[in-house]
Amino acid sequence: MQEKNISFFISAGDVSGDIHAANLISSIKKINPSIKIFCIGGNQLKKVCDVFLEDIVNLNAFGFFPLKQIFFLKKLLKRIEQNLKENKTNKVILTDYYGFNIHIAKVAKNLNIPVYYFVSPQIWASRKGRIKQIAKYVKTVFPIFPFEKDIYLKAKVNAVFEGNPLIDVVPNVDKEKKLNEPLNIGLFVGSRQSVIKRHLPIILKTAEILKNKVNANFKLFVNDSEDWKLGRLEDWKNKKIEIVQGDNWQERKNIDIAINPSGTVSLENALMGIPMVVMYKLAWANYLLARLIVKVKFITIVNILANKLIVPEYIQHKATAENLANAVFKYLEPDIYKQKREELLQFKNMLGKKGVCERIAKNILEDN
Repeated sequence: MQEKNISFFISAGDVSGDIHAANLISSIKKINPSIKIFCIGGNQLKKVCDVFLEDIVNLNAFGFFPLKQIFFLKKLLKRIEQNLKENKTNKVILTDYYGFNIHIAKVAKNLNIPVYYFVSPQIWASRKGRIKQIAKYVKTVFPIFPFEKDIYLKAKVNAVFEGNPLIDVVPNVDKEKKLNEPLNIGLFVGSRQSVIKRHLPIILKTAEILKNKVNANFKLFVNDSEDWKLGRLEDWKNKKIEIVQGDNWQERKNIDIAINPSGTVSLENALMGIPMVVMYKLAWANYLLARLIVKVKFITIVNILANKLIVPEYIQHKATAENLANAVFKYLEPDIYKQKREELLQFKNMLGKKGVCERIAKNILEDN
């Protein structure tokens, strides 16, 4: 696709999707720098696209939008439609975030613009009926887990598995890493404000319990989003917890054990062989609704891929500081720690080879 005046539109709606979409844009630009890319997303997309239309990552929506966000997104959809028309957009690329992105797919389809879904929705976990809409409006899906490809193909959706984009992002680590003295314990609370508010108090209490029983440094990893409201840095220093902003992979590589939610961070830590304790807590209304629609036995992707409990999961009322601290103590037994680290590092072999975004970019660019 080397002709002039090529225009792409890309959409991402959460922190991890924003990162992957930004990396995909970089790969597209390497192949064809003349392509003009319009996008909606977050801080990472803002840095690499040509025209940034709206920050939707920092809306802090969690699944079910408040009324004002619904009105905002309806207006945004009209702006996107106008943008697609005015710029004679050649291709639309969606990244996860099904609830809003599927509406963009419908608009694009009506304008005869081919749609590609990068980081496809996890229809195998909940709301399987969504695959019918994807089949109707999307030309090609790029799933990020190998088993997803067959699910889409059975539904007559063109699916190409080029690997998981985290393979391009997560650094290689020393397979023989030993426990530090003092320990480095990583704390992760999530990326959305609604999740942070529920997770942060539990994780801080867990750190207090652990401080009294183990010699450890505590590092709280936060994204570099402008809307982080974690208080003054002096307050965290008084708690003897270091704030680490951004990805900061070198700091992550030095973690001995982590306490984290079940999202993307759990797979990142697994790929670095970091034993972890997974926790997740929702508002009760959202939790009860999730129980009705989620159809998987586990919530952490490494457990789902292995179809067994590789890392412990503490959900809702079980997500207590005492439970999390006890699970950390168990992992610190040398034989258990070594075994768990080896198990986690094996997942990298399942998720493809480096160059994932480059291969997907080439696929999209060469598709006519």
